[in-house]
Amino acid sequence: MKRTKETMSSEILLPMGAAYRGSIDLVRENLSKKDKHSTLALSILRFVDKHPEVSQGELGRILRRDPMTMSQAVRSLQNAGLVTSHADSEDKRVKRLSVTRKGRGLSESLRDSENKLLQGLAKSWGKARANQFAKDMAEFNDFLTKFGGN
Repeated sequence: MKRTKETMSSEILLPMGAAYRGSIDLVRENLSKKDKHSTLALSILRFVDKHPEVSQGELGRILRRDPMTMSQAVRSLQNAGLVTSHADSEDKRVKRLSVTRKGRGLSESLRDSENKLLQGLAKSWGKARANQFAKDMAEFNDFLTKFGGN
């Protein structure tokens, strides 16, 4: 069968999306029912825990989400007592995000689950292949950022 652009994209992008959703589902399996927030909300929590005081707008650009979607996800985290926001000291329109003590506990649980999954990958593939995969994914993410800016 001759490969077309459409065929090549489905051979790459569909499995990537399925793998991402599958990995997040595995990480979420270890959470209690009350902690099973949306994938986006959990991604926000993990990022804010690693990068305190990031603005909601910056985070939306990094995660490639529109402002309304970001606001809804952040609001769900705030309502659960996992994240707080406050106005930037220089620009009151900018919201800065921080993780609460409760949020930090959930973020640590997520990190532990992620580490178990990655250790399993390294055991299955070997560390060199898993590290190369991580580098390739980071490079792909950088490409998406540049490509999206055109």
